[in-house]
Amino acid sequence: MFTLKIGTRSFGISQTHVAREADRMFKLSPERRAHRLERAKSQLARAGGTKAIESAEPGGAVKQAAAIILSAGVTEI
Repeated sequence: MFTLKIGTRSFGISQTHVAREADRMFKLSPERRAHRLERAKSQLARAGGTKAIESAEPGGAVKQAAAIILSAGVTEI
């Protein structure tokens, strides 16, 4: 299990989910990879005020965005 820390919150994402996103990211060009990473960060920022990111179990979009960020090697924001 991988953990992404955002401020005082932390999200546990399964190793399988992170590996799947890393495989998808590997196939992209560097420009598209950077764009996907920035889009994932934006998606987490937009979810910042909602109950999805504040709950103990984050929703699907939050999990996917966290997995994309973790697959890029970022563990703390």
